[in-house]
Amino acid sequence: MENILSNEFKSHPLFEPLKLKNITAPSRIVRSATEMFLALPDGHTDEAEIKMFKALAPEHIGIIMTGHSCVSPEGRSNPGQNAIWDDEFIPDQCKIATAAKIYGSKVMLQLGHGGMKAEGSNGGRPVYTPDTMTKEQIKATVKAFAKAAYRAKLSGFNGIELHGAHYYLLSQFFYPQINHRTDEYGGCAENRFRIIRECAEAVKIKCGDNFPVLLKINGDDGNPESDYFNDLCKAVEICEKCGIEAVEISGSSANPAGKPAAPYFFETARKLHEITDINLILVGGIRTLSEIETILSSGISAVSFSRPFICRPDFITRLFESDDKKSECITCNGCFSHFDRVKNTRCIKQTN
Repeated sequence: MENILSNEFKSHPLFEPLKLKNITAPSRIVRSATEMFLALPDGHTDEAEIKMFKALAPEHIGIIMTGHSCVSPEGRSNPGQNAIWDDEFIPDQCKIATAAKIYGSKVMLQLGHGGMKAEGSNGGRPVYTPDTMTKEQIKATVKAFAKAAYRAKLSGFNGIELHGAHYYLLSQFFYPQINHRTDEYGGCAENRFRIIRECAEAVKIKCGDNFPVLLKINGDDGNPESDYFNDLCKAVEICEKCGIEAVEISGSSANPAGKPAAPYFFETARKLHEITDINLILVGGIRTLSEIETILSSGISAVSFSRPFICRPDFITRLFESDDKKSECITCNGCFSHFDRVKNTRCIKQTN
């Protein structure tokens, strides 16, 4: 049953519709793509994951991002990762999409390739890195992203998100400390972003220009002395030109343990907003209603959450109803290694 919001809640800026180029989400709340580690060894979906999306569905979330599905076998980054590299996985993804959007949320499938992070989890296949990939392998990978996006469309998703963050393959290309190529895929920021642009353009060609493509990208490279922010500005400029509808800002260290002192990447997103009209979504360390209000009042389009939703699927409702107006998540990171199949939760706090 859908949770019914009071008129007080409905009037809050968090529940204003989010208008993207091709779709309108019913609120400014995003469930950030979260790896569930629940897939079967063959890449098919476990029923426990379907139950998790059914729990999220009634919670007035504007966009529900599903966890990082792999576009090709050599890029599988962990043995519990969902697959989308073949048509045989469409029925699995259809179950997820149907469960997640039953109450009106827009649902998007995050697509990724592990690159060097696939070593040990990709069945002994060659491990791709920016420095070792041939141009033919790059083109094949771009095509794999486009085919996976088309399967997402057939499965009933409202769009896809390219995973260009957290040191997966697309992120590896954008980091100069990892990408040492001297051809058109290396060197300047525009060249290092080229594979991401080509993926976005290939998805638009395969799925149609009205099928939304979002991007998740790191807002930093872990080095405060670098010129990364200038590179990021160039990347966002290209996103606008190639039809990417929104950019979710994460970071090189996206999930530190311990109570967040403040949202991790807010200042980066705020500065980006000053130079771009593209919709920006901020994720990372957002725990209180006052932080949400500050972020939205700065012009950032939406706020995105992962661990607070793991702690409680009804996080948003309880955020408004609690006296202290904050998430119950204590950021212990126990959810990275824990799953209770009886209670169907990864949160140690809720299990206990």
